[in-house]
Amino acid sequence: MTNQNTPTHPDLRDDARALQAWGFPVVFAQRLRLRFTSPSDPYVQRTSTSAGAPLNHLGHQRELADPTLTAGVAPNVDTLYSLAFVDLDSGTFELRLPDFADRYYSVQIGEADSSTNTALGQRTHGSRIPTITLFRRTPGSADTAADGWIACRSRFVMIAIRILVDPSREGDLHRVHELQNLIVLTGPSSPTAERADLVLSTVERSDEQRRPVAFLAALDHAIGGLADSDVPSWVRHTYRRLVDALEDTVDRDATEQNIADGLLAGLEDIAAQVKSMGRLVNGWAINDAGAEFGSDHLLRAAVAYSQIYINPAAEASYPVCEQDEDGRPLNGANNYAITFRAGHFPPAKYFWSVTVYHAKGLLYANELDRYAITDRTPDLKHNEDGSLTVVIRTTRPAPGTTVNWLPCPPGDFRLMLRLYGPRPGSWSPPPVIRLE
Repeated sequence: MTNQNTPTHPDLRDDARALQAWGFPVVFAQRLRLRFTSPSDPYVQRTSTSAGAPLNHLGHQRELADPTLTAGVAPNVDTLYSLAFVDLDSGTFELRLPDFADRYYSVQIGEADSSTNTALGQRTHGSRIPTITLFRRTPGSADTAADGWIACRSRFVMIAIRILVDPSREGDLHRVHELQNLIVLTGPSSPTAERADLVLSTVERSDEQRRPVAFLAALDHAIGGLADSDVPSWVRHTYRRLVDALEDTVDRDATEQNIADGLLAGLEDIAAQVKSMGRLVNGWAINDAGAEFGSDHLLRAAVAYSQIYINPAAEASYPVCEQDEDGRPLNGANNYAITFRAGHFPPAKYFWSVTVYHAKGLLYANELDRYAITDRTPDLKHNEDGSLTVVIRTTRPAPGTTVNWLPCPPGDFRLMLRLYGPRPGSWSPPPVIRLE
């Protein structure tokens, strides 16, 4: 809140607000890379739920995600990740994968602006993908070359390999580990030299989007890894205006406060967009465009805020819900239910799940260690008519009650459906009913 005596500069606030909407996913994607690669200590021991590894190296997540995983936002509890962030300015990289038989897997190539370049896997190639070679595209060249050569726009690129785990099958986690061990990434082991301020405060802090100096520094560094064509001229000009204002003003505190107000307004715009991105059906925001953001920077920011690095729509759909059937925010002070009618379960070729998150997108620690209800959850109880009801509440249901309980946080929370291999048609998620 701006102090009543603070000089206001609407132009600075408006500039910062617009720059936040464009820059949030770029800065957040950079933060994700820094956290997973840990440049200040790249060989640090990581938890088994993390796929982190030094830059230009492949890391493997060995346990399904739980609340200890805080590096990103909205982690899934369906797949194990094998993950690498690579510096294409240091050279080309080659990725070789094993035969996955009929198990779901995918390989996503993510650009540094949080968009997706390519998604390959069971959907596109069946059980095995030929060798993939990644390189940085030169201006004027094609996006994708022939014979497995993939051109990327960004300097820093994410390689995310998802492999489905079925907890209902004994020993399945170990079988996925064996597949992970057969994945081979080759290329330059050491990245090219970077600016000394690479680490910034982004690894240690997560609020640079609210602090003018830190935000502008993080954005400046992140822009340096993008293709020139991916940075609109207005972004460069706006960035320069804000930097000059901070450097030249005689009232630095007031200027910084006005920019901070604009950054906060931009974050509020992004959070509001999460509730209605795409189309709104039964309280669910459904982004039919997937990772095809085009020039819709607010959609790109909303996706980064709630789901960063989603797959293209042909690979997966990610409906998000933050409100009940009457438009009231979801909050653990209340109890809720979702009922999937018989014959109207999420239409997914490979798998589906519904996961609960804190409002900020992290998993909720609970007594069941259950974070989602999925098509692989053991011992689900169906209703007599074949429908499936999921009860969402903070406290354990009364003894003897037979329900499919999905624990939720006591405060505001968010639900996310995942449909991998979404089938065409008019299906929509059912509403979240608040129980009285």
